[in-house]
Amino acid sequence: MEKQRKMRLKIAQLCNEHYDSGLKPEDITDCDGCRTDSKRLFSGCLKCEIRKCARERKYKTCAECPEYICHKLENLYTIDPTGKMWLEVIRSTL
Repeated sequence: MEKQRKMRLKIAQLCNEHYDSGLKPEDITDCDGCRTDSKRLFSGCLKCEIRKCARERKYKTCAECPEYICHKLENLYTIDPTGKMWLEVIRSTL
């Protein structure tokens, strides 16, 4: 339990640094990932415009989209450049 508490504290700190989200460790929940239809999502994912766009277009990930890199992703990349790295890795395998 201590390991999980520390992990949630670290995730909350990172989200607050990068996204000014105001999250507390207790706001961090178990998550099945952006591609899931499950209700177990990270709190920010429920309102994520990027996730919503990909799901509406029936893509598992933005890397599949012919409009990649769009303005939504460009905005995200200014905050979180590692996101671009991961999508580029995914895109290279398509």
